Order: sequence, then structure tokens, then C-alpha cells
Amino acid sequence: MSDQLAVSMRATSSNARDFMGDLSSHGFGRIQLDSLHCDFHNLTNSGLRDLASTLQRNGLKPSGVDFLAPPTNWETDSDQTLTGFGRAIEIASSIGRVPVSVCIPPMDEIIDAIVASGTEVGVLIAAHGAKPLNNPQIGWGLPVSLLAKEDRPMEALAGATFGPIALRLTGNVIESSTIAIDEETLELRELRGVLDAMRWTPSPVIDASTDYAELMALAWEKAGATN
Repeated sequence: MSDQLAVSMRATSSNARDFMGDLSSHGFGRIQLDSLHCDFHNLTNSGLRDLASTLQRNGLKPSGVDFLAPPTNWETDSDQTLTGFGRAIEIASSIGRVPVSVCIPPMDEIIDAIVASGTEVGVLIAAHGAKPLNNPQIGWGLPVSLLAKEDRPMEALAGATFGPIALRLTGNVIESSTIAIDEETLELRELRGVLDAMRWTPSPVIDASTDYAELMALAWEKAGATN
């Protein structure tokens, strides 16, 4: 597998240790951790060290940490959400200051607080959305499921004010490099062509079970074969 492709924990029902072993045995070298996974709820300093050593033992590099609570939670349950976000920042900081992915409402006060928390420990924040937020201090995480809903997906992507730092891959592979997401389809070859033309190099993360991630990885690699 490409050493640039990561697989997200979000689709697994396994414990974290078993998932890392399974991912490694399937030939993947990168993982997107999920701070909302039950194994990470009460990590002590010792637990954080154990996480780092388990990643190393399985030959896995972390691509980032997810904290993908619903955006409305930042307003309706702010205390618990901030606590959970702080845990994600702590995990990211302890394993190499990797980016933290979030879903947040477009509210300046909340965005400023999130950016400040990341800046304090040197962790970049990536906000998920069809378009980047109007704030150069926060990165952009682009789920292809949202891009596919645009009227002209590739034009919309090329017209973005800046490129994504993370690309979330999901859907069903229906042809060698074409994926179906709900009622929409997306050609990965076209997507990779736009990214190359714009000289954007986001970190690709597959949101799927390990077995299905292999199919998505092959489609992604075929899409870039002639680029």
C-alpha cells in the first residue's frame, strides 16, 4: 500500500490495539486516530506513552487525530465538547504534533478558541467542510462525500481560496477509479488531476473498514498512475 494513505479508526468496532494490528497486517503504514474511541477516553500520561509505543510496534505513523463531534455540540454542550477537544489535542501533541480534525460551526468566537488551543502546543487544526473556512489560521479537511454534492465538484475544488491539508475518502468503488457516494459519483483520476495542477498535497485518509479500505486504496493508486 502507498505509505501516504491512512485509514481512520472511525469505522472499527475493535479495540484500538487490535485495530492497529489488523491495519498493519493489511499493509497500511498510517492511521488516523479517533479521540472519541472508548479506549482513549481516560488516557493517562502512561497511556499516552503506551499508545505511542503500540503505534511504533505495529510500524504505523499517525496522520492525525479526529475529534468529529457534531458542530452543534460546540454550542449546546460546550463544556463537554471542549473537554473532548482538549483530549484530542493532548493525544495529537503526544504522538508528534499531528493535525486534529474537527467539525465546527462558522462562528468566530469558537474558531478563535480552537485555533488558540492548537497553537499553544503546536498542533494544526483541520476543519471539515465542502469549502475552507474564511480563516487562514485553520486548515481545511475535505470529505469527498461533500465535494461530490457540488454542482461542478472539480471547478469548486479548483476555485477554493487554499487547498485542503486532509482528504477524506469514502464511498463504494464502482470502477477502477470511480467511487459512488449515495446518489453521486466521483472520478478519483479527475480529483487527483486537480490536486496535482494546483500543487496541493493533502494527506488522504480512508474512512472505511480495513477490508474495504484495501479496495479504496487500489482505486486511489490507479487514479494517480498516469499523473
